[in-house]
Amino acid sequence: MLDLEHLAEELSHGKSFEDILERYDWKVFEKTVAEMFKTNGFGIKQNFRFKTKRRYEIDIIAVKNSQIFCVDCKWWGSGRYKKSGLKNAAKLQQERAKEFKNYLKKNPIAQKLLKIGSGYSTHPLLVTLHDENLIKENEIFVVPIWKLNTFINDLHSI
Repeated sequence: MLDLEHLAEELSHGKSFEDILERYDWKVFEKTVAEMFKTNGFGIKQNFRFKTKRRYEIDIIAVKNSQIFCVDCKWWGSGRYKKSGLKNAAKLQQERAKEFKNYLKKNPIAQKLLKIGSGYSTHPLLVTLHDENLIKENEIFVVPIWKLNTFINDLHSI
């Protein structure tokens, strides 16, 4: 298990996020992404499953104030995929986020469980292991993990 202190130590020795996280698996990648949101004051639910028209799962639901991020983590190797794969993943995540929003509207128990008040907004997000030079696909931000903390801290300007 990788913790943020260990990650910071390795980064201080000149290693990149990608090099460090490639030694682990996708579960550690997802936990690292969740921990980054948590460290920035977000409430977290991992592997959130729900049903509307069909069954869905979102890797991470991150909630802070009235902002809800529906996060899909992509721990793909550097040579394994192209922008078309990310564009397809973005399209699917957009659908999941839309269905999640519909689910919340009809489910006050889920709102309470996730500690969501009224006037919330949902945002689909893809977090990748590698920077693919794709910043936004439709309304979905695509953020490499090494830029995630900056993205979270700059939310007010987005």
